[in-house]
Amino acid sequence: DAGLLEPMLKRYADEPGSVPVAVRLCGWRESPRLLRRGEADVALVHEPYDRTGLDSETLAAEPRVVALAADHPLAARAVLALGDLEPLPEDAFGPRVRAHGEGHDLAQVLTLVALGETVRLLPASVAGRYPRPGVVYRPVPDAPPAVLAIAWPQQSRSTAVAALVRAAVAAAGAVRPP
Repeated sequence: DAGLLEPMLKRYADEPGSVPVAVRLCGWRESPRLLRRGEADVALVHEPYDRTGLDSETLAAEPRVVALAADHPLAARAVLALGDLEPLPEDAFGPRVRAHGEGHDLAQVLTLVALGETVRLLPASVAGRYPRPGVVYRPVPDAPPAVLAIAWPQQSRSTAVAALVRAAVAAAGAVRPP
């Protein structure tokens, strides 16, 4: 969430007429489906994602880091380039080494990284917010930025959704990820 969830919710709660917000945590790929099914009104999503039937507003773009097991051969380097990761297969969330397990959320992915099962490109804000034994983060300056957006169903006419989107945009302007 690039550090935006809490400030976004606070800004929204401070607005006149705000309604209570129930936060639902889910895996990365679940949010767009929940929006289309009407099970969520808004979601913070990382690009790329399936935009079918959704509107969105970009909130942040930040550099990427690669998460590696502390004993991975590339972990000894201070900075990596995409070319260093090229021999590895790629998926929607970045290069991986061996995919003996697939993580559906950040906690699962970082566990797999610590076990040496995967290597992942992640937003730079993850490195500061989620230190973990057995995992090192290295900058990858030539990687495309990690883009965070707030998405909602195209058919939504909810004033609460519109207010929450405005609060998210305002919070993004006030909080700058690394």
